[in-house]
Amino acid sequence: MQITYLGHAGFCVEVPSATIIMDPWLSPTGAFDSAWFQFPCNHHLAEFVRHKLEDRSKARYVYISHEHKDHFDIEFLNSLVARDFTFILPSFRRPALRELLASYQSNGSVVCHDGQTVPIGDGYITLYLDDSELNRDSAVLIKDKGSCFLNMNDCKLNDRLADVFNEHRSIDVFACQFSGATWHPTCYDYPEKTYREIAKKKMISKFEATAKAIETIRPKMYLPSAGPCCFLDPLLFHINFQPVNIFPRATKLLAYLDSRLRKSYPVYAPHIMPGDVIDVGKLDFAYKVPERVNEENFEQYMKSYAGRYSDFFARRRYPQSPEQLKRVQDGLRQEFETKMAGFVSSHRLKRCLYVQLGDAPDKLIRVDFQRRKVQPTTKIEEADFYLMSAPSWEIERVLEKRLTWEDFSLTFRMRLSRRPDVYQTLIQGFLIMESEDLNHFCEKLLEIESRRARLIVEAGGCRYSINRYCPHQGADLGEGWIEDGRYLVCARHRWRFDLHNNGRCETSDASIEAIALEEN
Repeated sequence: MQITYLGHAGFCVEVPSATIIMDPWLSPTGAFDSAWFQFPCNHHLAEFVRHKLEDRSKARYVYISHEHKDHFDIEFLNSLVARDFTFILPSFRRPALRELLASYQSNGSVVCHDGQTVPIGDGYITLYLDDSELNRDSAVLIKDKGSCFLNMNDCKLNDRLADVFNEHRSIDVFACQFSGATWHPTCYDYPEKTYREIAKKKMISKFEATAKAIETIRPKMYLPSAGPCCFLDPLLFHINFQPVNIFPRATKLLAYLDSRLRKSYPVYAPHIMPGDVIDVGKLDFAYKVPERVNEENFEQYMKSYAGRYSDFFARRRYPQSPEQLKRVQDGLRQEFETKMAGFVSSHRLKRCLYVQLGDAPDKLIRVDFQRRKVQPTTKIEEADFYLMSAPSWEIERVLEKRLTWEDFSLTFRMRLSRRPDVYQTLIQGFLIMESEDLNHFCEKLLEIESRRARLIVEAGGCRYSINRYCPHQGADLGEGWIEDGRYLVCARHRWRFDLHNNGRCETSDASIEAIALEEN
């Protein structure tokens, strides 16, 4: 087995009978309305992938893990001339990915359910799905003769990794995401000190989840992948140079793993570049790209990279007339009214949501969940609120269906604040989900809350009875871990629950209803 790193979450896996291209994100226009770009730049590998897909001596597959545009690059897929390959796709409840590829001329698609296997030559491909509404993602495992590669990419499979290991036992190479991909705290209005504290905590939490995944899977080699991206838009360029944020480069992760796993499970974890080739049998580089981005040349590299896009971004900015601003405000009101119609859990939200046009601060939409009313307004009326401000031209792209709400959330071209600073899953769902998915999302949360299974955990010399399933998205807390002698951490999204405070979450209004049973 030979693995070529294509950059970000992309890999080309070659076995004697087949070539599997995974999540090829290669387009030079980036992703999420050109907010994200590949780091390091990998556009030159488009020709390499085209060549591999033209090799008819093998079966050829293109695996797309989920519909996020840094994994599902339809621009690149449309550029392919040779299309006699087969897609391998996850079978999510929401059929958006399958529908987007329904008219694509290829050899068709194999749509896999969770745990389903696709035979290839002397081995197989297995998909594992996370379909929890706020998250839709999949992981892929390829086994051929004596070699095995598990690519978890962004998939929150952490609480199931023990089962995956028990099923396959020997995993040679493991890859998973180590960088963040959310708008908290990146887009929130925090003082600098608070921003750094939150970002550092999230970064270390992600690193620790990666370390625990490695300890569970016990691979012979770990490949850091699925992040971070970089930001070339002048509106976002400063994020690349923040001393601490949720987009750490691989060098930070590798230093953490070297220290953290030195005694428990030291693993070979090379710093890979797009174009590097791994020989799985030898567990080393078969080819190593000579020009490499490192901490010493990072600043110069980024300035040169961004310089190539200065004209591109200059052409994308345009002012909106008063009439256009009013049209966007009216369209946003109508969109939220449609969302409210399918939002059966609105009565559970006591705070109002405000959405403001960033280039017209007096044009806001007020969403009153209790009264199920959506109205235009010119100011914030309460002390308890959630506010999102975004450029009207970006919101317009969502209203025109050029961006989904989830894609919009990942542009990071918005500012957010909440009073009090408490996360609420329902508001997050209302903002980033399409209207047709909201009702099912609410039903999913109610189903998670209705689970009454409990388990016993021990922390700081005391045993606690807790709800077994995380109230966020239903992860099994039996696969979590204890931090600081009192916090139970969910393995999937790393929410922390304070066992000394009835199991309340640090940053949301959720609880796992912890009850102290005895003192040791």
